[in-house]
Amino acid sequence: MRAFMTLIVLICIGTIVYGNYHWNSKLGSAVDGKVVDVHKNSTATATEVVDNNKEAVVKGSFTNLPESLVETLNEKSENKETINLAIIGSEVNGFHDNSWTTIFKEEMESAYDGLFNITVNAIQGKVTTSDVVQGDLHLENLNAKPDVVLLEPFLLDSNGLIIIDHSLQNISFIIEDLKAENPDFFLFIQPGQPIHNAVYYPEDVEALKTWTEENGYTYLDHWSSWPDYQSDVLLDYMNPDSIIPNEKGHEVWAEYMVNYFTGKE
Repeated sequence: MRAFMTLIVLICIGTIVYGNYHWNSKLGSAVDGKVVDVHKNSTATATEVVDNNKEAVVKGSFTNLPESLVETLNEKSENKETINLAIIGSEVNGFHDNSWTTIFKEEMESAYDGLFNITVNAIQGKVTTSDVVQGDLHLENLNAKPDVVLLEPFLLDSNGLIIIDHSLQNISFIIEDLKAENPDFFLFIQPGQPIHNAVYYPEDVEALKTWTEENGYTYLDHWSSWPDYQSDVLLDYMNPDSIIPNEKGHEVWAEYMVNYFTGKE
């Protein structure tokens, strides 16, 4: 009888031990399962964050740009298509060592890895808005239909020769010609370089800014990055006895344009 009771006790102990082991195993599996689930959720969340960050980077790059242009840029990028960006203006915009257009092109290529195909039509010599329109000079060197145009509309060379109202009308003609090339192109208008102690030219530039905004175009006010045109400090940004920017002047101009188009601070 004693042996029988001992056997019963051993069986009970064994059952308890086994049950406890089995319970712990199930609990451990359940915990492991939860850990796996948490890791999966964490991974998914991290991926979403990464994706969102990528999207934010892209949107951050386009922070300053019109929303409709951003949509076009994203669509072109997704389709691996190129954006044709044309810079049209006076000869100060020409490609050469350390010019703002050269710096701008290099920075844009670095920032967007080939998304933009940038060309420059810098019309040589002293040309007024009327000269440009009459000779269709703004349409030269447009090897591809432009999706985006940065227009510097020859106000400096027109100053004193063409009244601002006529220049603004000529600018309208230039825009209409560009629309004929691509009705859906995006237009940005910028002034030429500031001139030290100029009198009437700044008034024309202010009129251009007002006209640009009233007509729903985007005005790129790079003058805000230069020293005041009435300050002698501006002379440090110009070639001696000249109205042409030196390397320092081109760097200021380029910095504004690069910051605008890449979203840099």
